[in-house]
Formats: sequence, structure tokens, C-alpha cells
Amino acid sequence: MRPFSYTAFDAEGARTKGLILADTEADASARLRAQGLFVSDLTASRKRPSFGNGLRRTARLNSDLQAVFTRQMAVLLSADMPVESALEAIRTSGDGTALATVATRARASLMQGGTLAESLEEAGAGFPAYVTAAIHAGEGAGELATVFEELARHLESLGSERAEIVSALVYPAFVAAVSFLVCAILMVNVAPEIVAMFEISGQPLPPLTRRVLAVSDWIRDNITGVSIALVALAVLIVLSNRVPAMRAVRDRFLLRLPLIGRLMRRAAAVQYLRTLALVLASRQTVPVAVENAARVLDIAQFRAEADSVQTALQEGASLSDALDRLSIIPPVARQLVGAGEMSARLAPMAERSAILVESDLTSERKRIAALLEPMLMMLVGAFVLLVVLAVLLPIFDLQAVVAG
Repeated sequence: MRPFSYTAFDAEGARTKGLILADTEADASARLRAQGLFVSDLTASRKRPSFGNGLRRTARLNSDLQAVFTRQMAVLLSADMPVESALEAIRTSGDGTALATVATRARASLMQGGTLAESLEEAGAGFPAYVTAAIHAGEGAGELATVFEELARHLESLGSERAEIVSALVYPAFVAAVSFLVCAILMVNVAPEIVAMFEISGQPLPPLTRRVLAVSDWIRDNITGVSIALVALAVLIVLSNRVPAMRAVRDRFLLRLPLIGRLMRRAAAVQYLRTLALVLASRQTVPVAVENAARVLDIAQFRAEADSVQTALQEGASLSDALDRLSIIPPVARQLVGAGEMSARLAPMAERSAILVESDLTSERKRIAALLEPMLMMLVGAFVLLVVLAVLLPIFDLQAVVAG
């Protein structure tokens, strides 16, 4: 679809200007007539604006606002509101916010000839690649309302999972902060007094106390080096997200970890299958759906495997057979896709396979969230116990000496 700028009059003679997406000029005119508008001028729009990187950063939507944006677009588009009118409604409902800023810039880009997917990316919405690919596919098939509804459900589900994990971390994090503060006070104020008393008495410190004090002394003596190492680690983490070669090394390392690697594979499978289902539901061909689904994979290994799926399709393989080349796709998902091919219901079965894998991923994340709080509490408790014992054991020894 292409954007067309129009000037039209409604039944009461009021003039209106806007932009509509259509395949041809005749299609655009027909769509406007269906809305009760009488077209006086209709031209294809080509020019696109450009926003600076600084503006893009200031308007970037966080994950919660992305879910809100997609939900609002789904509601407005399902009411047969034109895309530019939906963006204008979002702008007016959130004046001064990042949501309104992105809607304003996206509408400006759209009015000048950009597609919605390109306009949102240009406006700095910050959507993941699979969301942008799904919006692009929905534009091509004229199914934007359906696509935004699916994306809204997906992003809202991710938001709920994040909230559960954060809520599971709040209490342990608070307890850990207080515990570390208490331990620091013990080590700074109490431990030196105990050491001085033992030096006066000539008694040796307990082994546990000596080890804890040795660690404390080492950190104090090497605080500069420790600080530099922590800063270097933070820089390395940032670079691993921005430099492709470093990101590939990081991904290979994380994929080897039992729990994290499994979660990364399932998350990638959900993104791939979800995009595949969305594009197929938008009445696109299988090669186009596979091409769009491959774009959402950020990990180089998975992206290479997804490219081999496209190659297999070009060689004449069925989609279910071609998916054998993509290691992240579970066997049951491939079987569902194969059943969809056999029954000519590929899009619904691809959607079902995405729901199945996503349900498995959600269950795994919930189990981790449920285990996270007690595990962190146990670790914090063990650390506090170690420090407290290191302080109390010398006191008990001194009492024994005095009593003796």
C-alpha cells in the first residue's frame, strides 16, 4: 500500500484534508467514498521527513508505553478510523508525553509519504524488529487493526511477566540493601575493636574471622582497582549490545548456559512464530512471511538458520520441512505447521504453534519468578550469617577466656 494525500468534502460541505493508505489512486478514492467523503484532490505522497538522532532518543517509548500505543491503535483502527486520524487521536490524548511526541512525528512522516512501519521507526518509537515487521506486513495486506490487536495482547502479556519478576525482586533487594548496610557497619566499627582486644589478650582470632577480615582488607586496599574493574565491566556490557562481533560472542556464551540459553531459544522461537503467523494471517505468501519472520531474530546463529529456511523454500521444500533447519523451533510446533499445510489452514496453525511455545515460555518465566525470591533470600541470609558469625565467634572466645 501507498499513502495518498487528499482534500475532500463531507455531506455537510465541510472540507477535510488527510492521508489514506491504498494500493492505487482508484482504490484510495473508493475508500474515501466509503467514508462518505467527496474527493476534490487526490495525489500520491512521496516526500518523507527526517528526525535527528537526538529527537529520536528523547521520544523513545519504553515497553509499557509501547503496549499502550499498540492497544490504542488497535481500538482506533478497529473502529475504521484512518491511520493518520488514529495517530492524531493518540497525540491529543497524551499531550506533552513521549507517546504524544512519537504519534506527532509518526503522523508527520506518514503524511509525507512514509509507511506506518517506517514512520514509527523514524519517529523513534523503539519497537522491536518483529513488531515493526508485523506492522509492515499488516499494511501490505490491509489488516492493520488485526495486527495491532495481536501485538497489543503480546506486549501486554510481556508486561505482566516483567511486573511479576520485578515484584518478586523488590522485597529481596530491600532486605539485601539493609543487610549489606548492617554488615558494613559491623565490619567497619565492630570488627576492628574485636581485633584490638584479641591483640591485647594475645589470643588468636577464629579462622572464619581471619578470612572475612582478610577479604575486607583486600577490598579496602584495592578499592581503586575494584572500581575500575566494575566500570570496565559496565562498559563491556554496553559494548556487547552495540558492537555486532561482541554481541555474537556474548550470545554464544549465554546460549551455553542451561537456564538462560533455554529461555533465549524459546523467546526467539516465540518471536519467529508470532511474526510468521501475523504475516500469514495478513494474506501474504509463505516466502514473504518467512522473510519477515527472519528479520526479528537478533542472534546471529538463529538469523543464519532462518536464512537457510528461506533457501530450503526456494529449493522446493515445504514450510514444515524447511523449519527443521531452524533449531529453536520445537518439534511439536513444526508438526502443527505441517498439519496446517495439509489442511490449508497454515495461518491459524502457525498462530497455534506460537501460542503453544509462548505458553511454555510464560510458564518457565513464572517458575523462575516464583523461585527467585526464596533463592535470593537464602543467599542474602547466608552472607549475613557469615559476617555475623565472623563478629560473634571472637566475642564468644573472649568470654570463654575471661570465664576461664
